[in-house]
Amino acid sequence: MGRTVAVDPNVIQLGTKIYIPELNTIFTAEDVGGKILGNRIDIFMKTHQQALNFGRKKLTIYLLELPIQI
Repeated sequence: MGRTVAVDPNVIQLGTKIYIPELNTIFTAEDVGGKILGNRIDIFMKTHQQALNFGRKKLTIYLLELPIQI
């Protein structure tokens, strides 16, 4: 599992740090996906098989750090 997630930038700003307690991991919103709309995120996985094994899940996320806009 990587440290990057894809988000809908209308919901979560790019650069935001996100904590997912079920995975005990902090991710960074660094990508957008065509099908990532609303309250969805896509967690980067190192292999396609790893992504298939993980599947779709409902997880709790916490926004830890929002990027500064100048």
